[in-house]
Amino acid sequence: MKTKFSRLTLSLIIAGALALVTTTFTGCSLIKKVQAAKILIETKFEYKDLTFDNVDVYDDVMELVNNGMNGFLPNPKAVMLVKDLSQNIINKNLGNANFDVYLNANNTGKDTLWINKLNIEIKFDTLVTVPLTLKDTIKLAPGDNDLHFNAAFPLDAKIFKFKEIQYYAIAGFIDVSLTEGGESVSQGLEIKRDVKPEDVEKLQNLVRDRLFDLLVNKWLGKLAK
Repeated sequence: MKTKFSRLTLSLIIAGALALVTTTFTGCSLIKKVQAAKILIETKFEYKDLTFDNVDVYDDVMELVNNGMNGFLPNPKAVMLVKDLSQNIINKNLGNANFDVYLNANNTGKDTLWINKLNIEIKFDTLVTVPLTLKDTIKLAPGDNDLHFNAAFPLDAKIFKFKEIQYYAIAGFIDVSLTEGGESVSQGLEIKRDVKPEDVEKLQNLVRDRLFDLLVNKWLGKLAK
């Protein structure tokens, strides 16, 4: 005996099957999101270090200093810039002081988390807040993970106030998933680090000395010739 199915019955069977598949995949996705969120919440982020990298002076500033002696008389703008710098005066943004920031992320779970997005800033006390850019690392394996960030501090009058800094605060959000490019979960991140006056004064001197080498000392060297 043959059983006959109407078109309506067949359509309902197909629709039911598709709904079951959709529900299954949605359930798996939800489970992965919950699992990723649990691991991320239990991941411990700690501050490790902040070091000075280099000074990046804008091209127009470098050109002003390099060509300031080319004419019959020194360029007045170049003379004023060098004079102000020698007196610890900066009237405009000359470029950036680049820093390396290091964190440790301890993933206490058994699964790797893939970093899909980071929106994190470092706040130098009340002096300035700048974004952090993650270098290289795109996943958090089980155990300890070193996170290396770049930060660019503007070369303006604030660099002579480094010694007033009492803490660094790192805060923002990190989005991760259990698979590369998978559906993300987001978690807030906040770390505060008190610093010693001598440490920030050392950073200030490193930045200032490098800036002086590029601009003031180069200019004085030309005058001595």
